[in-house]
Amino acid sequence: MNEVTRAALTFSALISSLLLAGASDWPQFQGDATNSGLTGCDVPESPGIIWYRDLVRVDVPPVVVGGSVYVLAGNGTLWSLDKESGGVRWTAQMDGWVFQTSTPAFCDGRIFAATDSGDLAAFDAETGGLLWSRHITEKRFEAPITCHDGRIFLGEGSGRGKGMKRYFSFHSDGTEVWNLTSETVGFLGCGGSVVGDYLVFADHDGVLRSVRIQDGDLVDELRLDDGSRIDFAREDAGRVRSSATSRNGWIYTASEFSAERGYAWKVGFDEEGGTFENRGWSSPVGFSTSTPAVLDGRVYLGAGEHGHPGALACIDDATGDMIWSYPVEAGVKSSPVVSRSGDRTRILFATARVGGSIYCIEDAGTYPTLLWRFDPPDGGYILAGVAVSQGGVYFGTERGHFYRLSDE
Repeated sequence: MNEVTRAALTFSALISSLLLAGASDWPQFQGDATNSGLTGCDVPESPGIIWYRDLVRVDVPPVVVGGSVYVLAGNGTLWSLDKESGGVRWTAQMDGWVFQTSTPAFCDGRIFAATDSGDLAAFDAETGGLLWSRHITEKRFEAPITCHDGRIFLGEGSGRGKGMKRYFSFHSDGTEVWNLTSETVGFLGCGGSVVGDYLVFADHDGVLRSVRIQDGDLVDELRLDDGSRIDFAREDAGRVRSSATSRNGWIYTASEFSAERGYAWKVGFDEEGGTFENRGWSSPVGFSTSTPAVLDGRVYLGAGEHGHPGALACIDDATGDMIWSYPVEAGVKSSPVVSRSGDRTRILFATARVGGSIYCIEDAGTYPTLLWRFDPPDGGYILAGVAVSQGGVYFGTERGHFYRLSDE
């Protein structure tokens, strides 16, 4: 690496840290259009329940913007709650069944939400007024919405099995800009990551794609089991059900082959040409549907299928070697939120089981330390992770209880 490149990366990291320190909103899945999972907000030291609200089951993380928390419930109801009190500001009903896994997104004063019935809609974030609604597909929406520069992006889910599925770009007024069609089981949790002029996302079949944001042209695609493209390919790469994360010319994601086998991935990416490069690593972590978070030379992600033990893994970003692993009694299917306030790195994640827990651990360098564990009193299954904003931790369970935790 030459000195000019090194200086540019250092400057980029500095700017990122400054933005991180000033951020307090959580406007979309994993916080931003790169799915970074990073926040500069403090997390509670000794959390208690500040408020909770009874909703229908909750299986996606919320969106937090200004004084409001936005939650998509299992029956398709979109809730706007007061951030401080938990009071209901407004509700809007979409056509949904019972299991929503597409995280909404906030952009330009609007909340965008998609449901398992294949509907996509936009609402005024202040009033809840419906701005537009479209029935897009019979194949469900199961991936988070990515919002960037007045556009939203998302793909069709697993409905009707393997077939021709579309990844869409829409203007904020609901006008379709483009769709990219490919044969796949679908996009289950596979949110896009914005990398300059490109959108990068994976599919259930273990393929990474790079698409030009402007016109939807497919620039490159990479099978994670293709040893002719990358030296670190795996024959058992398996399926991808996590979003892509982008950082400093690299793409990160995770895969699962079986309940015991899966990988974390780091793939080089040419940000000028939009192509994948033969540099990076694949690291065996076990089954993973967790979107990685990358900070200070470390990659954090969850591992473990439902019904199996799990862990939060910390991987060396340079080598792919495991630095430490924090074992828990259930799978960590959620994506971690990493808080860097001062000189402390803290990681929040959920365990996927009935009677699941929210964990907060601190990266102490060569080992992790448990700061706290919160067990929701409703004993519900926790699938999604959390959102963090200004010392508050927000999440819900399949019993329909939605919580704000904070220091009392």
